[in-house]
Amino acid sequence: MSESITIQKSRRIPTQGEVFVKVGDEVQPDTLVARGVVPNPEAHDLRVYSKLGVDPEIVENFMLKGKDDDVKRDEVIAIARSFFGRRTKVARSPIDGKIEGFYPRTGRVIIRGHPIKVEVDAHIPGKVIELYDGEGAMVETSGFRTEGVFGVGGEARGELAFGVDSRDLPLTSEEVKPEHKGKVIIGGSVVTLDALRAAVKHGVSGVIVGGVDQKDITYFLGYEIGVGVTGSEDVGLTLILTEGFGVNPMSDDRFEALRGLEGKLACIDGSTQIRSRSLRPEVVVPL
Repeated sequence: MSESITIQKSRRIPTQGEVFVKVGDEVQPDTLVARGVVPNPEAHDLRVYSKLGVDPEIVENFMLKGKDDDVKRDEVIAIARSFFGRRTKVARSPIDGKIEGFYPRTGRVIIRGHPIKVEVDAHIPGKVIELYDGEGAMVETSGFRTEGVFGVGGEARGELAFGVDSRDLPLTSEEVKPEHKGKVIIGGSVVTLDALRAAVKHGVSGVIVGGVDQKDITYFLGYEIGVGVTGSEDVGLTLILTEGFGVNPMSDDRFEALRGLEGKLACIDGSTQIRSRSLRPEVVVPL
C-alpha cells in the first residue's frame, strides 16, 4: 500500500457567490462547495444601420428593443419598411442574451450573452478546514498523490483499473473494455489513438499512462495543442501522461504504487500550464 500523506485542495469559484459548506463539514467528491455567476465573454457588435440600410443617426426610429432588454437568438430587434411597406429589412440578434448598449450616433448595438453559472464541488472526500468568503473552501484529506507532466480534460473521478500488467506495455483498444465504464484506466508505456477512442466509446472517466504519440493526441483532440492552459477540452475523458510524449514506460515506483491502489477511488485533473511548471496534472487517491 502507498504511503498516505495529508492533501489539501483549494476549491473556489472565480467570482463572489454563495458558499454551501462550513468549517468542520465532512464532504464527498460531489458535494457542492460554492456557486456564482460570471459575465459572459461572448459579445456581438451589431451594426444595425447596415442591416436596415439606413443612416446610423436614424436607427433609433426603427428599434424594437432597447438597452437592458433580453433578446433571443434570431429575434428581430429592429425593422425598417420602405416602398409603402413592400420592402422590409430587419436586424436580428445573433445570440440569446441582453442588449448591453445602444449607440444612437453610430447605429450600433452591443449584445452580450447571459451570465454564466459557475460552481465547484469538493472533488475529493475529506473535511472542510477553511472558508474563502463568498468563493469556496479548503478541503483536506489523507491519501496518495502524484503529478504528471501533461494532461487534457478537466477534473474526473473513477475507480482505478489496470489495463496492462507491465509498465512497458502499450494500452491498446483491446485492453479497453465495456466494464471500464466510469473507471480510470492505468496504462503502461503509451496509449494508442484507437484506445483513446475506445475509452470514450465505453464511457471511461480517465486514462493515466506513461506517454502518447503527439500525432495521436492531435488527431484525438482535432487540433494541435498550443501554448496555454489545458483542462477545458471536451473530449469525453481526462488523459494524464506521467512521463511525456512518445513511448515512455511509466516509472516503476509510480506503476507499483498505483497497482497497490487498484479498485480505489481516484480523483484526477488533467489541467496543465504548458511550458511552465506552475500547473501540472494531478492524481489523488484518498485513503
